[in-house]
Amino acid sequence: MYQYYIIEIQKHANGEFGHIVHWAYDENADRARLKAEAKYHEVLAAAAVSDLPQHAAALLASDGAEIMRQCYRHEGMTAMPEDGAEE
Repeated sequence: MYQYYIIEIQKHANGEFGHIVHWAYDENADRARLKAEAKYHEVLAAAAVSDLPQHAAALLASDGAEIMRQCYRHEGMTAMPEDGAEE
């Protein structure tokens, strides 16, 4: 079994933070990775149009290694997304 974690981080207008942990898994390593990337991009699609001041996602391997990350900052609505590097 191969498993990945997608961490969604939200900064609210009052300055408080919240998070949601998603996961994806499969018996096949490639399929597990693709499922995880699909969920990661699903979270980012919502984050891109979010009303939150800051909305981010990170894709982690089961050993905690960072694979991808991205943050949308909507605090002024002029900033572009910050791209994270892929491992």
